[in-house]
Amino acid sequence: MSVALSFEWVDTERGLQAATERLEAAKAVAIDTEADSFYHYFHKCCLIQVSDGQAVYLIDPLALRKLDALGAILAARGITKILHAAEQDVLYIRRDYGFGLDPLFDTMIAAQLLGLPSVGLAGLLERFLGLKLDKGPQRDDWSRRPLSERQKTYAGEDVLHLIRLRDLLRAELVAKGRLEWAEEEFEVVALRAWEPRGFDPAGFWSVKGARDLTPRQAAGLRELYVMRDEKARQGDVPPFRIASDETLLALARRTPASPADLEGIKGFTPLVRRRIGPMVLAAVVRGQACPESELPTPPRGQGRRKNAAAQVRLERLRAWRKDRAAELGIEPGVLMPQSSLEALAIAGLPGFEAGPAIPGLRSWRKRLLGADATRLLA
Repeated sequence: MSVALSFEWVDTERGLQAATERLEAAKAVAIDTEADSFYHYFHKCCLIQVSDGQAVYLIDPLALRKLDALGAILAARGITKILHAAEQDVLYIRRDYGFGLDPLFDTMIAAQLLGLPSVGLAGLLERFLGLKLDKGPQRDDWSRRPLSERQKTYAGEDVLHLIRLRDLLRAELVAKGRLEWAEEEFEVVALRAWEPRGFDPAGFWSVKGARDLTPRQAAGLRELYVMRDEKARQGDVPPFRIASDETLLALARRTPASPADLEGIKGFTPLVRRRIGPMVLAAVVRGQACPESELPTPPRGQGRRKNAAAQVRLERLRAWRKDRAAELGIEPGVLMPQSSLEALAIAGLPGFEAGPAIPGLRSWRKRLLGADATRLLA
């Protein structure tokens, strides 16, 4: 079932002012964003959807120079900002406009802490409200104008029902005594800051299978990885639209020396060969010419290595997490991330008592572990 949607397209300062004047009276607003990262190298926020549960405003940041009026709503401590899977939205809004979203309620995190089998927005809306949404436009290019009515409906429905969904999830969190857990997680997400990252040529090691290559093949993959990024940056498209990781790996393994050697590689279609074939061959040649002393070697893990005692503690912690998560009816990784387990295993009981030095060790997790900490970490 789809609910009839009334929305307002906002692309003028006057329209934004009128929208925010209404939103000022709200106790909660639902927020979502649409970006163009699937289509552009230099991705940006292309649409901001805001709803008070009645009206839906589709705010066009590509047309509006200033969004200060919206920033005032987002900064208001008396208005709860409700989002689903909020982290990326928080980062976009903070990066592009400098706005914070505190206090925040994330319906996906709430669902995870309740142990629900499906934590996607579509699944939650169907479970709690009996709604089935059209997710077809999800991967559309949101930087293109004008948007179709179908796109506007998709974008609007993503926020129209969030306040009702929040109310139902919050009631379940209260009933299970987990609201405090959720609020602590929400606060962490609300404070997320955008960390600019430049292109790292060594990022090729993250390609699945890269560590299985010979050093000479790895040098070729590095050159292909750099070439792909340069081509993507020039064309303002995501790197995967130039060539997939799987294709780069196949090219590095084959080390083609001529155009004929490029045939038969998965994903390397005739069109792709025409576009980047010569650049691929040149990159492979550079990899083959790399001096022995400069051949890449896989990076080693960071941080202290686990000694025998730490390994024992880690096994105890994993067993505890598995059993405790089953008791609580939540995923083990939600109860305690793997990175937290490993850091605790290395730090031992003193690290647990220090607390903040352990990544992801929120107060609620520390309380759940507290009664067993000495046994597990001694």
